[in-house]
Amino acid sequence: VICSPDLKIPSSLEKEICLVNVALPDNQELRGQILAVQQQYDGEIEPALYAEIILALKGLTLNEVAHVMHRVFSRGQLSEREILDEIFREKQMLVKKSGFLEFVPLRFSLDDVGGLAALKDWIRKREHLFNQDAVDKGLPVPKGILLMGISGCGKSMAAKVAAAQWKIPLFRLDMNLIHSGVYGTAEATLHRAFTMIESVAPAVLWIDEIENGLGMDSDSTSGQSHLFSAFLTWIEEKPPLVFVAATANRIQSLPAEIIRKGRFDQVFFCDLPRADERADILKIHIRHQGGDPAEFDLNTLVLATEGWGGSELEQAVIAGRIDANEQDRLFTTGDSSRHTRSIVPLSETMAEQIKSIKDWVWGRATSASDTRKPGRR
Repeated sequence: VICSPDLKIPSSLEKEICLVNVALPDNQELRGQILAVQQQYDGEIEPALYAEIILALKGLTLNEVAHVMHRVFSRGQLSEREILDEIFREKQMLVKKSGFLEFVPLRFSLDDVGGLAALKDWIRKREHLFNQDAVDKGLPVPKGILLMGISGCGKSMAAKVAAAQWKIPLFRLDMNLIHSGVYGTAEATLHRAFTMIESVAPAVLWIDEIENGLGMDSDSTSGQSHLFSAFLTWIEEKPPLVFVAATANRIQSLPAEIIRKGRFDQVFFCDLPRADERADILKIHIRHQGGDPAEFDLNTLVLATEGWGGSELEQAVIAGRIDANEQDRLFTTGDSSRHTRSIVPLSETMAEQIKSIKDWVWGRATSASDTRKPGRR
């Protein structure tokens, strides 16, 4: 009997050895390990929390589970949020060793997203489908979403809140490091990245600006095209509890293979926010800056920001807060309103490009704001 974490069999023994892959701990084994550690401490985990904790522990070995639970019980912090944070820190440490995967803290919720009602509803409806129980029952487990559209309109935020809503860790794949050559060839490094994310599942894999990182445009080199082919194969064959959230800015570069149904569950287009969505976004950022939205003239700000994206609205609020802080007072509508006259939005500086995006996306994607086809407002 030969035990090894790596598959390295001498050629002279290949025909003489029966290969047995030992799977990672299942739900029953994980629960047993939690109870074994719990017996050494005074505190107890509420029975209602076991399902979510076991789901979060998936992908860890029994030794790693023991280390995490010892830290949890020794601190006496047995709330759901604190336990999940400790588990995610363990997974963060595992992927950090790879160098090309970055753990993204779950600091946002759906309440931190203004507008994008259709996208948020899609995330809510699938909250209870992304777990092992759904896999065992043969339910349609979410595979991934492609978020494309205008820069600064909430694509990256949507990837973050999906992971937060489902209470699973989020990892961003740094394609610059994949291509850097520091970790070997891009193809081999991408394969290691996929293997690593599978080992810490359930997880959300966030690929930002996928059209650049995977070489989807017509000017791509042969090596980049190989990455794209490898990605298409992997997303079809990946384990069910790895969810892919990809974003794209230059959507005209996206080939039909990536957009067609089956690769991703849904393709959403994030457009410039409407008036009601701008009001929601302004309320969120005013609260984040310590203000009371009820004390602001939102109608004035909404009218002054026609054609603005979410990131531009955020900067107007932040700039107003800075001005008020310099004078040691609470910031008001006037503080942000002044900056609406000095900031030039992307919809003006890149008007031709944005029009081209809207024309291209018509009929090819679902609006993230509502159920209407995007691009015609």
